[in-house]
This record gives sequence, C-alpha cells and structure tokens, in this order.
Amino acid sequence: MKETFIIIGEGPTEYFFLTSLKDEFRTLQNIDPQYPKHTSMAELELKIKKAIGQGYNHVYCMIDLDNKKEGKNKSDYINLKKKYHGKHISKPKKGIDCHIEFFETERCTELFFLYYFKYTTKLYNHSNEVEADLSKQCGYAKTTDFFRRHPLHQFFTQQGGSIYDAISNAEKSMATADDRGYTFSELGRMFKMLGIEKEIIWILNTHITIN
Repeated sequence: MKETFIIIGEGPTEYFFLTSLKDEFRTLQNIDPQYPKHTSMAELELKIKKAIGQGYNHVYCMIDLDNKKEGKNKSDYINLKKKYHGKHISKPKKGIDCHIEFFETERCTELFFLYYFKYTTKLYNHSNEVEADLSKQCGYAKTTDFFRRHPLHQFFTQQGGSIYDAISNAEKSMATADDRGYTFSELGRMFKMLGIEKEIIWILNTHITIN
C-alpha cells in the first residue's frame, strides 16, 4: 500500500501551488492539498486532527511565520507546534500510523516562489514586501483570480524560474538560518521528503539525453 500524505497550508496560496505541482509531477499524485477556511491556529488544529482520524500516514503543515511574531498569535503557534510537530501517533486498532511535520517559511510562501528565480537573504519586514519583489520578478499577484488563471508552478517556469533552483535555494537559506534568523524556507526539505527532487533530476537527465 502507498504512503498517504496530506499537506495543510494556511490559505489558498499553498492550495493552488500544490495543486499546480500535482499536475506536473507523478511523485505528488497521492498528496491531498488542504487549507483551513479561516486562518487561525484553532482551525489548523482541527485540520490536523481530522487528517489523523482519516488515517493519513503523513501530515505536513506549511507555515508562514509572518503573522506569528508576537502576542497571542505567537504563543498559540508555539503551543500548537509543541503539541504536534515531529510527533508520531500510532493507534493500530484504529488504523492510525501518522507522522506530523511543520515546515516554516519566514516570512511567507512567496519567498519560496522567489527562490524559483534567485537566492536572497534580504530582510523583509512584512510579507507584502516579499510579494512586491516577486511581482517585479515575474508579474505575480496574490489573488484567487490570478491563481485560477495561472497555475503557479507552470507560471513560474514559463517566466524562467525553476523548482529545482527553488529547492536548492531554500536548502541554502536553512544553512545559515540560525545565525540570521530571517528570510528562510523549510519547503525545500519538505519537497525532498516527498521525493520530488529525484523526479526533477530524472526529468532533467532525460531531457539532456533526448537532446
């Protein structure tokens, strides 16, 4: 039996991005992108609990740190992460054998999109600044209408970006994240765990061989 994965984002951006990847990569055909109707830690926890109860083997949560820097949002997130991140829940009689991982991006998922095109350690004070840089790079707009008209992975590729570069740049960002404390993404590690990097390399090698 295949391992089953559910990836929970905090909004439509992650959902539309992951859906666009499913259209491209066979490796991701057995993932189920989800996002809470409301961006809150309580809603995210409900999604996690539901995924566990449904029998998924892996629950991956894509986390933007932009709105979790202070106050109640920060404390709620820290408590949720302590409760679930890195946990293995096993209930054989109920058919539950589940690993849960959180994958953070500082400040937002758009940083991983920007990594399609270039590496940066620029300090962003707000997610809007990341979105503005991405828009200058490729014409990206954070609207549901844009997402529906432009499957995100394919759009970034058409504009000259590369998911292989995005994964590499995200991994590079993590190498110095502890010293810097900003502008990093763990999504490269997530996609490596999903096996997408191996498929990308196979596609690139096949293309080189054919040509």
